[in-house]
This record gives sequence, structure tokens and C-alpha cells, in this order.
Amino acid sequence: MNWLRWGVGLAGVLWAIPQAAHAWATRQDYGASPKPGASEALLVLGCPTRDDGSLHPVQRWRLAIAARTMNPRVERVVFTGTTAKTQVSEAAAMAAHARAVGIADELIVLEEKALSTWQNVEYSAPLVEEFDVLRIVSDPLHAWRARQYLARQRPDLALKLAPAVDRFGEQPFFKAATLIYELVARYREWRTPRLPRPNAD
Repeated sequence: MNWLRWGVGLAGVLWAIPQAAHAWATRQDYGASPKPGASEALLVLGCPTRDDGSLHPVQRWRLAIAARTMNPRVERVVFTGTTAKTQVSEAAAMAAHARAVGIADELIVLEEKALSTWQNVEYSAPLVEEFDVLRIVSDPLHAWRARQYLARQRPDLALKLAPAVDRFGEQPFFKAATLIYELVARYREWRTPRLPRPNAD
């Protein structure tokens, strides 16, 4: 039964590597610890919906992260992302389901122009700059890349960054898939680094 032991061991490694990578990313690139009474904002990054306009499972995952990151100090939740396939933006599609996970309508603001993670951060920054604490919500590796983009675009806002709430062990398939996606995204960024627009705040 050596093949069975090898198979179980390989499956364990394939499960553990993405989980560990996401757990490591969750702890990277934050500003000072939030002070008591600080106002907070969440920035929920977009993800393409299904072709029929319904939520993709990754969008539902991001909504779940946003819901458990909510606390009484959160005064704004920005959903960001346009659409290339349907008439409903990524931001609007996610926001429409936000109440079901406990996010109140009056907290929600939409940013519906962004076509990429870089633009998610760029276009949403003015919507969250007034708050003391900013938490970027996505799968942990993607959120880490977005935090690094924010540090390049708006170093003043990067000082306000605090973590969203990840859960070790959840979403093994999507954590593996997003690990591969992020490795490709990092390679592309290494080949062609993006820089802030000269006149951008």
C-alpha cells in the first residue's frame, strides 16, 4: 500500500502549501496597529461574475471574508470592479448580496470603473482616505498584492492598513487556484512594473 501512503502524503502537501502561502500573505505589509475608537473602512476587491451575472464562488468567498471582518468601527464598505461581460458591474453584483451576509446598505459605496487590481486600488483610494484604518478584502494573496500596490500609489494610506480575517484551512481549491494565479500576476508585474500616474494623489 505504499502508493496509498504516497498519494495521501502528496494530497496533504498540495493542501498545505496553498494554505501556508495564504496564511503567510495575511501577515504581510501593514501599518500601525489600530487604536481604540479608530474609524475603519473595508475595500472589497472585485472579481468577474458568471456569464449570467450571478456571483462567482470567489466573489462569495470575498463576501464571507468581508462579513467576518466587519466590526462596529467600520463606517464604509467599498465594493470595486467594473464588468466586461454583463450589464451589472462586479461591484454592484457583490453589493447586492452584501445585506445577506450582514453588511448594511448605508455603509456601501460602489466604485465601478476599475478593470484591474491596480485600478481597484487607484480609483478606490479617494473613497477610503478619510478613515483611520483600511482593511483590503480578498483572498489573502490577492489582498497582499493590492496592499503593495497601495503602498506604491498612496504611501500615506498604506500606513493605515490592517488585516482582514482569513481562516486557515478554508477554500482549499480556490486557495490553490489563486496561488497559481498570483504567481503568474507577480511574474507579469516583475516583467512590466506599473507606476503611479505622475499627477495622481
